[in-house]
Amino acid sequence: MSAARLHGRMSARGMALLLTLSFLAMFACLIVSLAVMSDMNMMVARNRTQSRQAEALAEAGLNLVQVHLGGASVSGAGGVERLHQEIAAHLDPVWASLAHTADGASYDASAVSLATIRATAGGTGAGTVDIRISADRPAADSPTITVQSTGRFGGAARTAFYEMTAQPGMSVLGAYGIASKSAINMKGNPSIVGANRTEEGSVLSATAVTLEAIDLTGHVNISGDVAVTNPDALITTKGNVNIGGERVRGAIEPDWPEVDAGLFAPYATHVYTGSEGTTLTNIRIPAGKNPTFNANMQLRGVIYIESPNKVTFNGNCNVAGVIVAEKPLTTNYDNNRIKFAGTVTSAGVETLSRTEFGDLCDLKGSFLLAEGYSLTFTGNFNTVNGYIVGSKFEFSGNAGGTVRGGIINLADTVFTVDGNVDIVIDKEHAEDDPAGLVSKHFLLCVAGSYHE
Repeated sequence: MSAARLHGRMSARGMALLLTLSFLAMFACLIVSLAVMSDMNMMVARNRTQSRQAEALAEAGLNLVQVHLGGASVSGAGGVERLHQEIAAHLDPVWASLAHTADGASYDASAVSLATIRATAGGTGAGTVDIRISADRPAADSPTITVQSTGRFGGAARTAFYEMTAQPGMSVLGAYGIASKSAINMKGNPSIVGANRTEEGSVLSATAVTLEAIDLTGHVNISGDVAVTNPDALITTKGNVNIGGERVRGAIEPDWPEVDAGLFAPYATHVYTGSEGTTLTNIRIPAGKNPTFNANMQLRGVIYIESPNKVTFNGNCNVAGVIVAEKPLTTNYDNNRIKFAGTVTSAGVETLSRTEFGDLCDLKGSFLLAEGYSLTFTGNFNTVNGYIVGSKFEFSGNAGGTVRGGIINLADTVFTVDGNVDIVIDKEHAEDDPAGLVSKHFLLCVAGSYHE
């Protein structure tokens, strides 16, 4: 074979080898590409799965908060930190009981933080949920409460939000002229009427200790409804009884206010010694002093009564301000009582000189706040500029007058009206938010507020 021919055959074989190697390289690259694409697709699928699991965990956290916090009541008193404190108190036992958390809830002025929840997601693995709740205003100011839930699964994290707010419930302050947690007994010639509308003269008993909830005997006149919360309780009438409204059994019990006596305490800057004469200005009556005022008294600003105490006004009493009693540590109505035997005239704190009394003038709407005290009225009162609140009541003789606001008994004791007592309830000229009386607010979810 000639050299030229041999060289041609060798060239052809070389080309075939090159082509074969090229195809092998192409197939190898294709295999590597397919492997890389498969890994990438698996990674994308895994990321999507983890993202969805993280999103599901975040939503589960929101739902858990909503179930246990929606509809919960909080106080309208205090600032944002107090609201956070009460939210934490609602959720702390729930979180502490979860199997996969070691702690409950913590709070400060900025937010409520809940312990991390370690939870499974769809049976494919474990993830975590972290929740933070923050309010921008106190409960009484219609706050926006943001619930933030962050779910984590694998390398994915998703955060979801929704909003809640706090709204006032049905308050006893606006619903009834006289509202008592006790039975109400009226006899003789008493009347409870509205100054502007007949409904202002409505009466409520929420006693839980007796079925004899309301007993009206004699020439009794009530311009509004007579209501009891217990559907089995009795409204008994004997004699010439006139009820202008309805007799309601099984009435919805409204929310009772919380008394914040401490709001007024800083203004009582002078300690009563007994040598002050007939004019008392921003006075603090020490516990156990048990004073009796026989002369015509002039009370100005805050009269703050420490407990226990027995305070008696035998003579006429002119109040330009508010009387507040510290809530007793133990219930004893013999040692904690206030009695008005003479004529009482009243003007609210808003009538005081701002130069002399400062921002006390803004704390209007209450006349007598004495939770834990027995209150007795045997003399007349003209127009009382604010709510009267106590834990046991007795009106007798010719006691009576106009009350701008209402009368509230906070204990299941007794509310007695006996004699020629005429009480006129004026809600039209009362404060909607009387100082020292804190209404409950309820936490509600804001529709359409969910976002990621």
